[in-house]
Amino acid sequence: MTKYEIISTVISTTALALSILIPLLQWIWRKWIITEKVKYYSTSQANLFFNQSGAYMRIYGIVESERKSTTIKKLKIIVTRKRDDQKLNLTWSYLISPVSQNMLGNYIQTLEVAHPFRVEADSIACAFVEYSDFSDSSGIKIRSLCANLASEIQEITPDSNYDQAIKRFSNSSNYLGAKSQIANDFFWEAGKYAVDIVVEYGKRGTKSFPYEFSISEKDYFDLQKNIDEILIAQLKSHYGIRPNFHSPMIEISERKIDI
Repeated sequence: MTKYEIISTVISTTALALSILIPLLQWIWRKWIITEKVKYYSTSQANLFFNQSGAYMRIYGIVESERKSTTIKKLKIIVTRKRDDQKLNLTWSYLISPVSQNMLGNYIQTLEVAHPFRVEADSIACAFVEYSDFSDSSGIKIRSLCANLASEIQEITPDSNYDQAIKRFSNSSNYLGAKSQIANDFFWEAGKYAVDIVVEYGKRGTKSFPYEFSISEKDYFDLQKNIDEILIAQLKSHYGIRPNFHSPMIEISERKIDI
């Protein structure tokens, strides 16, 4: 072989090797070396709830994954009432679709049971998430108290209109006792709260995002009204009256962490 043929062979062999090696190195880099960087951004809005399921909340935001696609395995929050350091541990219960669907001519917002979802590399995914108590301990207690009042409602309703029934029912000793027990478990007091949103992603990734919010006196009293609404929901149902639960929207902001 001539010198030029040898050089040409070396160049072509090197080019072939690189064409195989570079994609392989890129795959190794993406698969094993580069890691995803997950971020959470709140839209600064959240709803507070207190009903038959106890105290819980819904937070509106988005999840971003930089550099690499990842799977969001779980979203959970720890709510801390700053006045007494009382904590509320909640985990995702529903993902709320941000897109309304047209069903038989009516637009409705769909509700979807939460499950792991994928965020593509360098993109975002909506996370309008409702967080609730996974053990449902408060909800079990509240529904048990309501069930104990069912027989009393049946005794009152046959010969009474709604105004008569609600007056008699809400003044009964059983009603007042149940109301007192629910009030003892009421979490949403007026004041300041810290929220830590914990995102579990990928194989073993976990990251916490600190936020805070305040509950005004008005929102506190509105949520307090839900205690009576919980107890009279069965009575209202008997008379075909819709329940009137309050779920105020509050402002939520990033919380600075002292280092």
